[in-house]
Amino acid sequence: MTVSDLNESAKALLESHFNSIEVQGEISRLTKHSSGHWYFTLKDEKSAISVVIYKFSNQNIKFDIKDGMEVTLIGKLSIYSPNGSYQFIANRIMPIGVGELELAFNQLKERLSPLFDPAHKKQLPKYPNRVGIITSASSAAFADMQRVISNRYILPKFYLFNSLVQGNKAADNIIKMLNIADNMNLDAIVIARGGGSREDLWCFNDEKLAYAIYEAKTPIISAIGHEIDYSISDFVADHRSLTPTAAMVDLLPDSNELYQKFDIIQNSLISLISTKFSRYEGFLNLSKAQIKSKAIEQKLNLATLTLDKFKSNLDNFLYKKLNLAQSKIEKFELVLKRQEHFYKVTKNMAQIVKDSKIISLSKLKSKDEITIISQDLYKEAIIK
Repeated sequence: MTVSDLNESAKALLESHFNSIEVQGEISRLTKHSSGHWYFTLKDEKSAISVVIYKFSNQNIKFDIKDGMEVTLIGKLSIYSPNGSYQFIANRIMPIGVGELELAFNQLKERLSPLFDPAHKKQLPKYPNRVGIITSASSAAFADMQRVISNRYILPKFYLFNSLVQGNKAADNIIKMLNIADNMNLDAIVIARGGGSREDLWCFNDEKLAYAIYEAKTPIISAIGHEIDYSISDFVADHRSLTPTAAMVDLLPDSNELYQKFDIIQNSLISLISTKFSRYEGFLNLSKAQIKSKAIEQKLNLATLTLDKFKSNLDNFLYKKLNLAQSKIEKFELVLKRQEHFYKVTKNMAQIVKDSKIISLSKLKSKDEITIISQDLYKEAIIK
């Protein structure tokens, strides 16, 4: 495993086994960061643990916390992956200072316990692209979820399935919306409802809804009520979030943490590229020195190549010229051979024709009409 793999595995292990716990102790070394997050140590007589309360959780706290205060925290254990630090992420802080529904809830919980098997639970996507939300469109819970989405991670496409979340018809309406959403090839589905009394939240303890969640193909998050509220849907779902806003935190990656990772990656790339440049710059300087030492030899080789090329071009030129001259000579020889006989007959003389007879030049008289046959018209003269 790489260090990153180890930290991520340890983080997943802690969060899956301690995703909602209560712990009490004394606050010390409290720091309220400019980002809005709170950091402090929670300790007792023997031990201590680092605690963080993020801005979206602490902004709802009505009282002022101080060092030395005894409190009860509700939250989960986690590991900050970049440096492997172990910490408690608190979602709620409280100062220290069974009716029919409870019995029915316990009986239903026992009867449906086979649906709670962790082996059946599906893993949430690390970077979801398509998310369905089943809740009341007019609820404060949905508004809070939208706020967290806009502040945390806005890349996915979200689909709202407006549903009843309270009353006798709510369970059937939620099941209908769940069946529609489950057939839309979504990456995750969040069933959410804000806080209320046990009676207000009772529709999420419906047995048919429990089986619909269990049989769904899509990973489902149950985010019902406040941190201390539990429903059957929480146990059946693939993941239970403490609140609707916490569901968005659990599902969506933190863009700020991604930015930090990108910064680290960028720095690593810059360092790697700089090292590579330095290395190849050394190679280049060495190559330059070697080239300078071999410059004369290379120039001689280049000159030799140039001379060879010139000689080859000259040979080709002379060859073409000789061939052309040879061709002309052969043509002249052919002409000479064809007229050789005529040259022998007509050497140093000319012929005349009168009255279709050939006569000697010595017999010509004044005013005779004659035709002189030149050498190149020899054939024509014979025809006449």
